[in-house]
Amino acid sequence: MKMLRAHTRVLLALDGLALGPELLATVLQRCVLLCRRLDILLINPPREPTTMLAMLLLRLEHSGIDYRVTSAHGEMGEEALRYLSRYRGISALALADPGQLSEEAKTLIALKGHRIVFLSAPEQVG
Repeated sequence: MKMLRAHTRVLLALDGLALGPELLATVLQRCVLLCRRLDILLINPPREPTTMLAMLLLRLEHSGIDYRVTSAHGEMGEEALRYLSRYRGISALALADPGQLSEEAKTLIALKGHRIVFLSAPEQVG
């Protein structure tokens, strides 16, 4: 996975219902390579704060990655598109898995000029 430019902002969209230690470890490893500025959109966050998410944020800080966390409730594609429309300057959307987005959402995101990076398959870019 190639690193984006140092000033690049990446939106990391996570499904709050599927947070697990393996996913968060992968997220940390791959996001450190992607950028230095990370917007995290936690869709359908768990009711209870998770220690795994807190550990991810702490590790991002220790890795020198600036981040902002926002939460939303809804469908992954719709919420990611809404976020990308609201906040300018984001060049890529990072997702854990390609199956998290419908083909329609992938097309709309690409049409808006955003690169899609799948963290589970780093060689696969949409």
